[in-house]
Amino acid sequence: MGSRGEKRDWHRRPSDSVEGIQAMLNALPALVGYWDSDLRNRMANSACIEFFGRSPEEMRGIHISEALGSRLYEQNLPYIEGALVGKTQLFQQESANSKGESRYTQTSYVPDLVDGEVRGFFVLITDITESRRAEEEIERNRARLAEAERLAKLGSWEWDIPKERLTCSEGLYAIYGIAAADFDGHYEGGSQRVHPQDRELVETVMREAVESGAPVDFEYRIIRPDGRVRRVHSRAELTADSEGKPLRLTGTVQDVTELRAAAEVLNRTADDLGRRAAELRRFPAPSGRDGDLDKSLTSRQLEILALVAEGLSNTEIASRLYLSESTVKWHIRKILRALRVSNRAQAVARYLSSSQGRSH
Repeated sequence: MGSRGEKRDWHRRPSDSVEGIQAMLNALPALVGYWDSDLRNRMANSACIEFFGRSPEEMRGIHISEALGSRLYEQNLPYIEGALVGKTQLFQQESANSKGESRYTQTSYVPDLVDGEVRGFFVLITDITESRRAEEEIERNRARLAEAERLAKLGSWEWDIPKERLTCSEGLYAIYGIAAADFDGHYEGGSQRVHPQDRELVETVMREAVESGAPVDFEYRIIRPDGRVRRVHSRAELTADSEGKPLRLTGTVQDVTELRAAAEVLNRTADDLGRRAAELRRFPAPSGRDGDLDKSLTSRQLEILALVAEGLSNTEIASRLYLSESTVKWHIRKILRALRVSNRAQAVARYLSSSQGRSH
């Protein structure tokens, strides 16, 4: 059994002494200090002393302007003055520590009020450099993603199925021609912007994706607020829990309006060229009485000469054969030289004479 005094020491808490309080403050990862109304330091924990690059003896009684440095002191002066009139201050800033390293901090100035009088203020400084840099990296990644989506006319989305919430990227808002504030975040809201004739298709595909887990890969039309109709291609994958319950659909949407329009033009052009080629094959190559034209001219030149004989201009021939007008002019010069004539009329006469000779 110990003495009665030993029992009292056993029940005494570490925080009952100045040393105990200082030890607890030193254990904190944040910078903690106290400046009186004359802006002299009366208390600082180890992190605070290390940050300012001072010894405990140098820190005690130092004026806050000397601790901060002239530039940072001027920057913080409005907050200091606010604390001295009894208003709590909270702000973030970038500054250099005693090693010259740039750090981001969040600072609180909490007034020490006694009977309505400000005796000083407590200072709590938290180093938020890592979280700030992580936020900046996220923001840079978001900006890069937005730029990539803009260039690719691509957007992404995620549908939280249990909550019926739809989250969209900036690229998707751009495709739909709306701002983020114009979208209420509900899946139904998104479907209302689908072309009326395609809504049933979209609903069917999405329902089957949720029920069967089948990947989404299809095209549909949307109507932008300005009335323009756009064609989009959507892909998505379902995520489910361990029991197979659907959790979310995550996917992309790409505006393929111009791409599909170009493909349609190419298809029509190919069909038209095929039809015209078939028509040309029905006519035998013209031959002349004074020598076969097909021996003097290429098949392309014969084709152009036949169109000249129909009375078509260079511009019309270029459009008919999908050539440039300068190419047509070049071919006609070659035709005149090959037939040893000086103008289009003489070339046409040779062509017609050859055709008449072929018909006899």
